[in-house]
Amino acid sequence: MFIFNTTFSVENKSIADWKDWMQRNFVPTFSELLPDLKVELFELMAVVQEDMTNFSCQMRCANPEELEIIHKYSNILMDNLKGTFGEKCLHFSSILKEMELS
Repeated sequence: MFIFNTTFSVENKSIADWKDWMQRNFVPTFSELLPDLKVELFELMAVVQEDMTNFSCQMRCANPEELEIIHKYSNILMDNLKGTFGEKCLHFSSILKEMELS
């Protein structure tokens, strides 16, 4: 299993608009492309900044093909996010691969 994780750092005054953007753009895009994909959103509790709040959006993938689709469309959506929010919402993505404990 793979997890495509995008961490967002959102200006506190923009959180409601960012959540709305996520619900109207981000989640529906991936739900249409990959109907079985699970999209989860978390608030990071360990990182505290005065004027920003950090969030993690995680999508669990069964195979590299799904991961490739997510990566491609995530780049398009992040360009849209930057155009909409500018410096009020920063982000970076990472890919996690599940490891077996032995």
